[in-house]
Formats: sequence, C-alpha cells, structure tokens
Amino acid sequence: MKHPITSTRNGIPVYVDLVKSQAGAHIARQPYLLGLVKELLATITATEAEISIEHDMGRAVGYSYVVETTDKDNIVYAQRLHDDAYTRFVKNGTPLSTNYLSIVLRRDADGDYELDDAWVGRLNPPRPGSANETANSKVYWTKHAFVLDGQPIQLRTLTKVCPY
Repeated sequence: MKHPITSTRNGIPVYVDLVKSQAGAHIARQPYLLGLVKELLATITATEAEISIEHDMGRAVGYSYVVETTDKDNIVYAQRLHDDAYTRFVKNGTPLSTNYLSIVLRRDADGDYELDDAWVGRLNPPRPGSANETANSKVYWTKHAFVLDGQPIQLRTLTKVCPY
C-alpha cells in the first residue's frame, strides 16, 4: 500500500509502503520519523535509481541504536522477525543521542521514489548475510551492534556464536 509522503526538491513524488518496508517498521516504532523524512526530502534533488543519504539535521533528532562495541560487551546474534540475515546485538549497550537521519530511496517503474528505509542515526553497511551485503559489511559489524531493546526477534535463532 503506497502512502504518499511528499516530493523531492526537484518535484519527484516519494511514498512509503507502511506495511511491507523496513521504513514502515521503523516508522511504526518511531512515528515522528515521517516528519523528519519529509523535512529532509524537501532539500534533496534526486536523480539516481537508488539513493542512500545520511544527513545532519542540525539538532538532536533521537537516539541511534547502532553503537560501537568492545570486547567487554555482551554480544548475541539473532534473526529479526521476517528476516533471514542475522543481526549483531549488544545486551548492555545504551542508545546515543544523534543529529543524523539516514534514508534509502529506490526509484520505481513509474519514476517515483519509494522510501525503502529510514532511521535515526548514521548510514552503515548492510548486515553480513543480507541480500545487499558489501565488502565492508563484516568489518563494520564486527565492531558495531544494535542495542537490544525490545526489537522483535526469532527466539529460536538467538546465539552467542557469530554466524558469519
């Protein structure tokens, strides 16, 4: 279901699928994200087929749940609901206040943009084992993790052993 958000600075419509997209899942947990995304989109002149943007909003906009980890942290791995890739979690981490908003846009067959993902915090590489894994994924995610804070996970996949 396409939910219109706004248009980019150069007039290209942007929508989000609130039911099936990662952006929809994040917006459901943090509804104020939609307003921040709308504010950011008004500043973007978009032309590419896929766009990943990290933007300093100039003020604190929330908390980043991806944090740098050390050997002293309690790390676990699990698959989030409806996800085949494992996510690295830190059990004793604390979310950090941030000025950054990150979004991922993909152009559809009609030439409009779909908001694929949006979150408070900095851009990070895709998780190892995900469909869009990059060469930087494993290096980044061995030193960073999501703060385990009530995210819905598949309990049967919970492990302390790194799956990648």
